[in-house]
Amino acid sequence: MPRAMLVVAHPDDEVIAIGGRIRRFRWAHFVHVTDGAPLNQQDSRHQGFSTLDAYRSARRDEFRRALSECGLSRVSFDCLAFSDQEASLHLADLTRKIASLILQHSPEVVLTHPYEGGHPDHDACAFAVHQAIHQLVSRNIQPPLVAETAFYHLGPFGIETGCFLNGSKPKDEITYMLTSREQTQKQRLLRCFSTQRATLQYFSTARERFRLAPDYDFTTPPHCPPVFYDGYPWGMNSFRFCELAKEALAAMRFQREEVMGPR
Repeated sequence: MPRAMLVVAHPDDEVIAIGGRIRRFRWAHFVHVTDGAPLNQQDSRHQGFSTLDAYRSARRDEFRRALSECGLSRVSFDCLAFSDQEASLHLADLTRKIASLILQHSPEVVLTHPYEGGHPDHDACAFAVHQAIHQLVSRNIQPPLVAETAFYHLGPFGIETGCFLNGSKPKDEITYMLTSREQTQKQRLLRCFSTQRATLQYFSTARERFRLAPDYDFTTPPHCPPVFYDGYPWGMNSFRFCELAKEALAAMRFQREEVMGPR
């Protein structure tokens, strides 16, 4: 296995991405961008938690339980602790943190979310990883490859999970059909995240899909709106995300020019 870093939005995303084959990543560095706990407390109250801290701790414990279940309790791990549903509000800061972690851990490949409008935190991860790579290249630092795994997006009949947004060519993807043993393991790991049971029921354990990340234009929606999270009252929609991406790109460009001078 190459040296790998996983940059995902929430506790449980790593299991969706690589749960069937996660034991192969025992030397990887895992990064959660958010703590998995939205500040509006709708999720925490729905799950019966009286405080946000209690829900935040439960999400962290679920992740640790999953790692223990698959024998990876000592895996290298960071949580950047942005609030769930709010990573998009901190794109420039998130990019800097991801770039710093890449420099610290020197991965050969970074595995993250595609830019598909499934969840604003997913799109924020994609933005930050891609922009961190651009920063490294601008400093003449050899960057890692960026690969991504299929999560979910809006299809013509609702949510589509476990496949990439239409537009990628089949030859660009690698699909691993999981063995019965791998499927059983992934099912056990998903069950560790009891607070997310309602969402995780939509994900198949039959296969895991990957591809090298394409170039994205984060200043336009990933597909013709609405995107999936446009239908949720999370304080974020595809138009606002693109505006925040433009602002972050401009701010980072200005900071680079202050340090290096205009190019």
